[in-house]
Amino acid sequence: MITRHPAGPGRPVRMAVVGLHFGRTMLRTLGDSPMIDMVGVCDLDQDLTASVAADEGVRHYADLDEILADPEVDAVGLFTSPVGRAALLSRIVRSGKPVVTTKPFDIDPDQARAVLDEAGRRGVVIRLNSPSPSPSADLSLIGRWRTGHHLGRPIGAHAAVWASYQERPDGSWYDDQWRCPAAPITRLGVYLVNDLIRLMGPAERVQVLSSRVRTGRPTADNAQLALTFPGGALATVFASFCVDDGLAYGNELTVHFERGTITRARADRPGMIDLLLIKDGRPVESCSVPEIPDEGYDLAEFVSAVQSGAVITADEARQIVAGVAVLEAAGRAERSGAVEAVRASESEQ
Repeated sequence: MITRHPAGPGRPVRMAVVGLHFGRTMLRTLGDSPMIDMVGVCDLDQDLTASVAADEGVRHYADLDEILADPEVDAVGLFTSPVGRAALLSRIVRSGKPVVTTKPFDIDPDQARAVLDEAGRRGVVIRLNSPSPSPSADLSLIGRWRTGHHLGRPIGAHAAVWASYQERPDGSWYDDQWRCPAAPITRLGVYLVNDLIRLMGPAERVQVLSSRVRTGRPTADNAQLALTFPGGALATVFASFCVDDGLAYGNELTVHFERGTITRARADRPGMIDLLLIKDGRPVESCSVPEIPDEGYDLAEFVSAVQSGAVITADEARQIVAGVAVLEAAGRAERSGAVEAVRASESEQ
């Protein structure tokens, strides 16, 4: 059962979770945080909602409207499918309640841009785990090394993330190629896509290779995304559900600059990331930094934003939309087998 926290001055943010397919997993991350007080849940499947509410000792909400009308709910955790998520986010924004959601934000860049603009106009807080509001410790360090060692422009990058899944079809959006294009990229590789955009800027073109190796879903379980960036930089993102090497969510990144190479990999110590800079044929910098805990959710930053009313910045919105645009283009590329242009949202054309 979720830990409950006392009310009072400086009390935790009272949150209701919408969408229990993935949201049920998130209940533990959010509900066990001393900064969040979980008060209720909601899902289209009313039997699932009733079961989870009873198990966790929280309120069973009939629908999103009931949550938005409840003055006891300070914020909403929205963990539905990304397809059409922007429309739900817009309803939450119009209610004035802050919202935390998950990657991918949506798979339509125009819809993503519209709801982010609306949140900015209305002064409503929106946050998600990837891209984060500010660069993580590892990306910040890469930026400092690039500047301090005069590494020049990024030329290329190789990124990979893998896990071992034994999934079967369940009728969710994970089974639909249109809603979950290049599935391993959309579900896992999106973190690396957003990292690359932060390092290299918005992508211009993409191409996808995908295959089904062993899981039972009709969508791909093994995929590679190739990206072209302004100035000619190239990158690949490999994502797979078929690698069982004992590393839960193995994650690696190598970035080649004009005058040096930086690698990022999980450290031997739990919760840490190792970074190494090679320049002039030798290692010149190495450092270990902490991973972001709580599945990549910076809950302290979210609660601080809720308390201060710090809305998303224009740069943060551009980062989010750029990642969504890559996923939308990846869907077209997977279906066509061709190189596809990454289109800007209508407001940025």
